[in-house]
Amino acid sequence: MAIRVGIIGLSADDPLAWATSAHVAPLKGADLSKYYTLTALGTSNPDSAARAAAFHKVPKSKAYSKPEDIAEDKDVDMVVVSVKVNLHHRLTMPALKAKKDVFVEWPLGNNLAEAEELASLAKKQGVKTSVGLQARFQPFMVKVKEIVDSGALGSIVSTTVFGADNFLNAMPDRLKYFNSPDIGTSLVSIPVAHTLDPILHILGEFRSLNATTSIVNPNIIFLSPDGTPSDPVPRNDPDNVLIQGTLTSGATLNFQFIMPPSSTPSTFSWLIHGEKGALKVESSSCAVQMMEAKVFQAELPDSSAASTKNLLEVFSRTGPQWKEVGVEKRELDSFFGGIGVAYEAFVKNPGELVTFDDAVVRHRMVEAIKKSAKEGTRESYL
Repeated sequence: MAIRVGIIGLSADDPLAWATSAHVAPLKGADLSKYYTLTALGTSNPDSAARAAAFHKVPKSKAYSKPEDIAEDKDVDMVVVSVKVNLHHRLTMPALKAKKDVFVEWPLGNNLAEAEELASLAKKQGVKTSVGLQARFQPFMVKVKEIVDSGALGSIVSTTVFGADNFLNAMPDRLKYFNSPDIGTSLVSIPVAHTLDPILHILGEFRSLNATTSIVNPNIIFLSPDGTPSDPVPRNDPDNVLIQGTLTSGATLNFQFIMPPSSTPSTFSWLIHGEKGALKVESSSCAVQMMEAKVFQAELPDSSAASTKNLLEVFSRTGPQWKEVGVEKRELDSFFGGIGVAYEAFVKNPGELVTFDDAVVRHRMVEAIKKSAKEGTRESYL
């Protein structure tokens, strides 16, 4: 029997809204439509709920404006919460109390305390949970994990990550809340956390870290629907984050994520250094949760089959060379947002889900980064 889904945050007013393009589209695709059916939806008021129901072909009787109503609907097995971060806790609690399975976008809560409360109730109620940290499921991340786990690189000694993305220097009007870190939408809590989550999932969490933040671009421009720019608005959150730390494995991690001036093209680069080989990931985007990337591998020559002289000749000429690694991509991976594979895991591989408990760990990391940057201290969060 298909899982009956109710989505809070669906709209008819913006067909390109995240809940529509990243959730509904893959759920109605060929790979997932046999497992899921959109049964109900919720918005902020009855009028918008009725419009959304008509747009998404959901019965009007299943269009709700109160989270308690969609949670108590016996025809809903799973509630999806896809709204602004500061509403996550309030809209998710009724679903957990009704013992419904839940998918919530990242960040799970507006702060660590909210995330911990949600995770505690979910565990008490015995429900399945998932959080929108979907970068772990990206095809290139799956390939990197496969290679690292195979031992082909040997012991990992260090890793370096650099991302530059100027998207948030000029944003649509509807994203003004991204300049409001008090509602959970800081650079650290969203782009940085999305980037670090799969990396730490593969290589291990921070044992300890130091962070530094700064503001490179003091102003943001907001764009009206017709593209007209606003007057410069003061930026309320750091747009440059640097982190150095030691992982639980003993490897070191050097990380920078910056919103550079518009003169700098967006780019992403990740190097993993192992005793026997290395990996390199490159992309022209920094949105790791929904971008495509190329993976390259380099390996030492087989010392058992080569003399010391031959090894010296190899290194004196060129050293190990990067070779691109093929990354398998399925139709499900092509949907905007990358969330489709998380829904697949919910059905087929629940052990791979990013759960509420996992989200609490990531919230603790975010708090450690912010505290380190503010107080100049070395922090741990495990």
